Amino acid sequence: MLILMNLMQSKKSQRPITSAVLPYGYSMITSVVEVANAEALVAKYVSELSNEDVAADSLLPNWSRGHVLSHLANNARGLSNLVEWALTGVQKDMYVSVEQRAIDIENDAKRPGKEIVADFLEQSKIFAANLDRLVAGPLLSEEIVLGNGSHVHPHEITTLRERELLVHLVDLGLDYKANDWTLTWSIKTLKSVSAGKRKEPVKFRLLIAGDHTWTMDQNGMTDIFGTPQSLAAWLMGREPDDKLVTSDGSPLGNPPLWL
Repeated sequence: MLILMNLMQSKKSQRPITSAVLPYGYSMITSVVEVANAEALVAKYVSELSNEDVAADSLLPNWSRGHVLSHLANNARGLSNLVEWALTGVQKDMYVSVEQRAIDIENDAKRPGKEIVADFLEQSKIFAANLDRLVAGPLLSEEIVLGNGSHVHPHEITTLRERELLVHLVDLGLDYKANDWTLTWSIKTLKSVSAGKRKEPVKFRLLIAGDHTWTMDQNGMTDIFGTPQSLAAWLMGREPDDKLVTSDGSPLGNPPLWL
């Protein structure tokens, strides 16, 4: 009873929801409030875009801004499927298949820009409601499977959504840069991404930002130094805003493929 009262009080006060007020004992690295802030930030940048603005190229190869926003809307749908899985115990995959996910993005990106933006905003609202349900629980499945095959606890959904939003906001090319990421978010993201799945291995030994260090390849001989924001961007396959340097002065090369 005391735990439920604490949970209700936390919602009223809009205090970030963490494991301190959850009955399951798992830490939500990213709070529901942080996800809402990221959704609102993207909405601020895209709400007034014209059809032409949305049809323009993004910073991602072969993707328009419409592709990026369609992906973000479909990501919200997919993560909502995982919320259902967690709450019912019945498997509900994030996407029908990897191939269908790509087809859906291509088809959705052909819509008028205003329609694409409206879909993103609507799916953001639906996903927020589903996050509230996830927090309220109870969970009938404590493991879900992401589209890339990774097995995670449902409370990681918040971190995954926040990351999608803030990384792809940079990709939209709307004057929001990787350097606008907060120090706290960049360090949190480096910790999770450095240990996660990726398409292309990182052959450097350490990523070093001040007192913070992330191990990539224990057999590597060279380290990379830079700000957390630029290291995070590079590790996720994006060109960093600030220069990164190697411990032996060798060329850094192109950012490694991420997902």
